[in-house]
Amino acid sequence: MNSNDVVIELQHLTKNFGKFTAVKNISLEIHRGECLGFLGPNGAGKSTTMKMIAYLLRPSKGIIKIRTDGQLKSLNGQNKDRLLEHVGFLIENPRFYKNSTPRQILTYFAKLKGYPRQQIKSRVEQIVSMMGLNKWIDEKLHKFSKGMRQKVGILSAIVHDPDILIFDEPYTGLDPAVRIEVRDFILKLKEMGKTVFLSSHLLYEISEVADRIAIISHGRIIACDTLENLEQQAQSSKIHLEVLNAKEIGSSLITKLYEILQNYIAANSISYYDDGSYYTIKFDGNPNKQHQILKLLIENDIKVLEFSVPKAGLLESLYLDYISKSEDQALQEQKTAIKVEAIL
Repeated sequence: MNSNDVVIELQHLTKNFGKFTAVKNISLEIHRGECLGFLGPNGAGKSTTMKMIAYLLRPSKGIIKIRTDGQLKSLNGQNKDRLLEHVGFLIENPRFYKNSTPRQILTYFAKLKGYPRQQIKSRVEQIVSMMGLNKWIDEKLHKFSKGMRQKVGILSAIVHDPDILIFDEPYTGLDPAVRIEVRDFILKLKEMGKTVFLSSHLLYEISEVADRIAIISHGRIIACDTLENLEQQAQSSKIHLEVLNAKEIGSSLITKLYEILQNYIAANSISYYDDGSYYTIKFDGNPNKQHQILKLLIENDIKVLEFSVPKAGLLESLYLDYISKSEDQALQEQKTAIKVEAIL
């Protein structure tokens, strides 16, 4: 991608709350038409970063640039309304007056963002239909479930048809059915050419929709790359293997599997799970080895019913490794700071 594809650029962004630094010197580019997943544990600095982009918080240091009129321009108090008019925000848990209706809420946000007044009514009805809330458009929010209120929050971010969407933990507290609806809606936004900056503390949520993943821990970006490149960096992964008559064979098959796969896996890397009647095979994540392992199983008459490597599972060990290293670094910095304070 070239520089003209960058729609948001963070340069050395830092946010202090007293002596506590929530975001530490992060630099990040978000490209036109991509979904960038912002992944990190709770308290890592995700919401603080997004609130600075929304100008709800002011950076202690650093620059936020947003593309408008073909140029990246620095966000400040004088131009914030103009720069943010093409950005839609869902910041944490949206809260609305319980006696208001989706039509009232979305009409308000459309007017606030300068959407053409003569088109607001049809726009509101259009996007409510996209989320399947047609029958609820004039119902008061106190009748709504958590998932329905979250849908209204997402719609409030897109009602003015922005090119860039920033969603902070959009899946929080949702039941599985609604979570799938929200995921599919985000994928639909991608298909429409929207740029999506999406945060979560759960890897599987991000991996379902993101083109790139930026991992943040203790306020620092500790990794940022495509899913494919992160997968290649993973030092280990697990194959989920189901075979015919697994309950009868049980763990007795493990010895034979080791004999077949001894050139591709290490000792103690195969496990059998009786409750689910399946095996896991640890390997280094190399796609060529994955192919050879499947080939050998079939050649040796292992009756394979399912052979898969879930994408989230492939990245999980790498993610946890990054977070663990970040925790160690943060602890070491804390000890150093204590020593310096003691000397002073």
